[in-house]
Amino acid sequence: MSTTATSSTTAETTFLLSEWIRRAIDEVNLSALVNASSTVAAPARPSQWPANVRHSMALCSDEYLMSALRVAHSLADGLCEAEDNIAEKGGRENNNDDELLPSLLPAPGTNWADKVQVHLSSEGAEFNEISELFNIKRADFLPLGEAADSRGQREDGMRRIYSLGIVLYEIFSGGERPPETEMGQQTGGGKPDDGTAELSQSQETSLSENLDPFPIDNDANGSNLVDLAAELNLFDGNFPDEYSLCNEIRGDDFFNAENDRKSKRQTQSCSYKVYDVSVEPLKAKCLPGSLCDLVANMLDCANGNPSGEDSYHNMSEVRDDLQLMLDKPTIYLHDQDIGRLSTTGLQCGGTVFGRNAELSTVKDAYRRSVSGGSELVIISGASGSGKSLLVYEFGKYVSAGGGIILSGKFDQLQQGTPFSALASAFDVYCGTLLLLENSGPSSIAGMLASNLRSSLGRDVHHLTKLIPNLAIILGPETSPINRNEDCDNAQKRLQYLLCHFVDVISSTFSAPVTLFLDDLQWADAASIEAVNRLLIAASISQDKRLFFLGCCREGEINDGHPVWKLLCNVERSGVGCTNIKLDLMDEHTINTMVSETLSLLPRLTRSLSSVIYHKTQGNPLFVSHLMLSLSEEGLLRPSLSRRRWEWEMKKIEDREMPDDVAMFLSNSIRELPDGVQSSLCILSCFGASADLSLIETLERALHKNIRDDLDVAVAKGLLDLIGVQYRFSHDRIQEATYNMMEDGVRRLFHFTYGLSLAALSIEEECDGILFVAVNQLNLGGPAIVQDPRQSFTVAGMNLRAGKKAMEMSDFKTALSYMNHGISFLREHHWGEHYDLSLELFEVAAKCALSNGDHKRVSLLFEQVSEVANSFEDKLEITYTYVRSLLTSSCLGEALTKGLYVLNELGVVLSGDLDALLVETKSMLAEHSDEQLLSLPVMTDRTKLMAMKFLSRTQTCLLHTNPKSQPKATLHMVQYSLQHGMSGLSSFALILYGSFLACLGDIPTGYRYVKIAIKLARKLNAMNNMCEVLTVGSQVMGYVEPLQSVNEVIVRSLEYGLAVGSIGNAMLSCSMNIVCAFWSGKHLSLVKSTVADTLRLMSSHSTLVWILQTLPLYRTVLAMIGTVDDVPIILGSRSDIETEKERKMSETNLHLLKVVHFNKLYVGFMFRRYDEVKQLAVAYDAIASLPFNTILISHSMHVFYWGLINFWIARKTMDVIWFDRGERAIEKMRSYADCSTWNFQNKLLLLQAEQCFYLEDIESAK
Repeated sequence: MSTTATSSTTAETTFLLSEWIRRAIDEVNLSALVNASSTVAAPARPSQWPANVRHSMALCSDEYLMSALRVAHSLADGLCEAEDNIAEKGGRENNNDDELLPSLLPAPGTNWADKVQVHLSSEGAEFNEISELFNIKRADFLPLGEAADSRGQREDGMRRIYSLGIVLYEIFSGGERPPETEMGQQTGGGKPDDGTAELSQSQETSLSENLDPFPIDNDANGSNLVDLAAELNLFDGNFPDEYSLCNEIRGDDFFNAENDRKSKRQTQSCSYKVYDVSVEPLKAKCLPGSLCDLVANMLDCANGNPSGEDSYHNMSEVRDDLQLMLDKPTIYLHDQDIGRLSTTGLQCGGTVFGRNAELSTVKDAYRRSVSGGSELVIISGASGSGKSLLVYEFGKYVSAGGGIILSGKFDQLQQGTPFSALASAFDVYCGTLLLLENSGPSSIAGMLASNLRSSLGRDVHHLTKLIPNLAIILGPETSPINRNEDCDNAQKRLQYLLCHFVDVISSTFSAPVTLFLDDLQWADAASIEAVNRLLIAASISQDKRLFFLGCCREGEINDGHPVWKLLCNVERSGVGCTNIKLDLMDEHTINTMVSETLSLLPRLTRSLSSVIYHKTQGNPLFVSHLMLSLSEEGLLRPSLSRRRWEWEMKKIEDREMPDDVAMFLSNSIRELPDGVQSSLCILSCFGASADLSLIETLERALHKNIRDDLDVAVAKGLLDLIGVQYRFSHDRIQEATYNMMEDGVRRLFHFTYGLSLAALSIEEECDGILFVAVNQLNLGGPAIVQDPRQSFTVAGMNLRAGKKAMEMSDFKTALSYMNHGISFLREHHWGEHYDLSLELFEVAAKCALSNGDHKRVSLLFEQVSEVANSFEDKLEITYTYVRSLLTSSCLGEALTKGLYVLNELGVVLSGDLDALLVETKSMLAEHSDEQLLSLPVMTDRTKLMAMKFLSRTQTCLLHTNPKSQPKATLHMVQYSLQHGMSGLSSFALILYGSFLACLGDIPTGYRYVKIAIKLARKLNAMNNMCEVLTVGSQVMGYVEPLQSVNEVIVRSLEYGLAVGSIGNAMLSCSMNIVCAFWSGKHLSLVKSTVADTLRLMSSHSTLVWILQTLPLYRTVLAMIGTVDDVPIILGSRSDIETEKERKMSETNLHLLKVVHFNKLYVGFMFRRYDEVKQLAVAYDAIASLPFNTILISHSMHVFYWGLINFWIARKTMDVIWFDRGERAIEKMRSYADCSTWNFQNKLLLLQAEQCFYLEDIESAK
């Protein structure tokens, strides 16, 4: 019987349950089942199999099982809904006020199956290539017309569970009724519910006769279903074992176990008869054991009370269990391989439990970053709370969406390796690309290499020291590393290169990049500074996408921690920040974890998980290892007879447990063999992980077999062997192992391992082993050293490692190495090891300067000054000390020290400036352009130091005595002519050209600008190229079209960022936006550019250039007439002048001029006469002061200054203002003589204003 109902939106077909079962079984695609189960072609088509074989195969198919589960779940859900409706009405089920209740909630009985109807939907069936019979919409009951029993809601609720269990029996058996109910209906069986009835002997005998697992006749050849299934190879070799298990279960032992489930009490109420039903026929059909147990637990409710330990207590439990089987069939429906588990023991997987809200928060932040900009998420929590596992789950989401994820992990014992986690993240990614090298006609790694070279040029090779696999990708071509560059420049350069590397990765593969760093509580400051730069760079540019995800232990990030500073910095820079705190799991979540681990429904594991929860306080790591321990002890074990896990609750409850997971892990480790403990202790001294190559190196150095012991630990679940790396399965295991050793023993082990590896690092020339070896030596410390010769050896090793760290631009780690090296020096080391000591102190001072530790620089300088053998030996550290004074704004002291050194070197900055200028011109006149470029290169170390001191001295004079600053420039030019050219010579020539242009000789100044640029390129003076181009572009703007000047400024910015010359790069940024404004670009575009530039300057803490840029930004805002979305700079809105700016402008003439001119310009544009007149008086006094450097903006100052003076002259008829306007015309005429296309129009406009004042209207037109 079937009915069909059709609506305007969907077509619906309805069958009675028995009809649906028959049709659905016939509809199962057995051919697909055979193909999925066997790699051998079946000897016969499924249509040729015996009917009973096809029937049994169809019953076990996922196609039928999942559809049948949906029917069962729909029935249970309908019953739950009806029960809830009755509960809401507050009455009994037979409430006469509602005639619909009997139809909604049928009375218990064994004939429910006859009144069940299944509703099918044809919508989507054809598209999904599934039969309409498996497209279940819902299942419900036809009106039974019989009111529910009134003996009590709880009892009838239990009886309904039993009644539904009979229906489920029929559904999953393929339409068969339980033999017990069939016999009862034939003989009038079924007994009153007195609670004492037992099965009769005949009933029991009849029941046992119906328990044949495959109740079919043998075929003509004597083969049965199992033989035929084996012949067809339907189960890929697994079926015979399962059948053997069924045979084992059929024995007497099974019936003894089954008695636990059987209900011996039968009830008769109205038409309700209870029969003791066994699910053994279902098991004999090889249906999943969990499904058979579910039906059995429902049938245990026959007498209105649960009679078994696992019996159901309400219908909602049935519904929830069916839902879990539908949602997670591999966990809750399909049988486990109990035979395998009996051998391997419990396996705890990497599943995330109870963290859905946190995972959604991370995903939301990631999606925001993909939309543009950058986002940062920090996950904190107690050790073992599941932070890394949550990230692993998120990583699968990123990869599935086509994103790229770079992963690294900080380690408390590997902090001596430069950029350990950050470098590892990039290196592992590059290694993955190399594995895909032959994946297609176009090499993936080759694409990346080509794009990197195109974007970064030769500078890309600076990354190869940090990322060894990148060197393989780029090929054998290398670029020499300049070891004499300033430390701070190199560090900034690396940050710039990493930012570009991320951009190139993202653009090459058209995918967003996620950077994940674990254990941030052990992060080094250099790595976090690089992360800070990556995030801010992405936030400033709308086309860059970066998502940073970090994990740290709760309570270990304090105010002084680098990560704390990172959070403060990026938040101010507009980077989205999200903090997620993981609490320990509650009891419900622990039950879910235990349930899925054991593949048992949650209601069955609730008692066990409650005990586990209270013993572990909900720590996931503790829970996993406790369950593993229980499995090893046999208290939690797989049962072959029950085909599921079982446990000894009493013994588990009585088991004594330490309060802390670390103590529990320590106890577990102490139970291992001595050799395994020893090897684990060795491994723990190197941190949370170690590559196989390091293990092999240790085996050679220590003459000990370590790997075999580590493999035992892997089998015990304490270690993971991932690729070629041994890794503790959790940090707490490493810490527990490490802390088992006393402090003195640990230090001795560290030092011993370090000495052994140090010898190999020298022999094999391996930087990786060098860092590991020196880190181990330093963990041992000077107190362990017994032989004085070892102290100097270790000091030298630290110097070598520090230099390697500097090559990788990690100056914080380098400083740590230098400090350790100095700590190993013995008394009288200056006399015994002078050269080693001097170099350690010099390099340490450089590293301290790059880290902003000016006090350390001063202490090192004072010590060397007292013991140095000669003045020349002091030069290097004195230069570092002068740079430190400059950086810390001690300009007077820096100037005094610089002048003293120059005097000692024979360079005296004295005499008349004009005379010095004439002398310099005369010396230059002796050389043509080609001859200047062909002069010898300066190689003398002392002469090069003199040029460095002259360069720093002219910087000091610029701020303290601007009139004398050109003297230092002229001396640098003369010194180069006398002793040879260097990179600083190009800088000297560019300043000389700017000085000449400022004096009015623009053509000659322009000539030396061009010479300086050519010289810098010839000498490959990359460190000076930024400032050469920046200063030179300002002179070029008076000769060449402004469009070409803009290109030069952009190149200077790229050079500055590439070499880490941040101050000069920010100067280029400032010049770039000034040119953009005065060249007439759209104001909204200029506003956006200036706002981004201010954020960039703020992130680099370049105060002087921020203050130079803010006045122009306020001018743009005033011209637009809006102050919306202005950035916060220097702690306040950037459209509001601060007290800090006013104080700075009082001492900085350049800033003072910029501030006054922008105010004057805005007042003039809005014709605020009184304000302009007052400002003009102050500006005239400033503009009349001497300036030794020319800027493009000065020409615009002259132009508008002339317009303003003529305007005020017309208002006041005061000849003083007219004279100032005429001076502006003369100045503009000199500019127009050099560049007609830049300045002729401005000259004509000024002349027109002049004629208008003189009332010569015709000439003005």
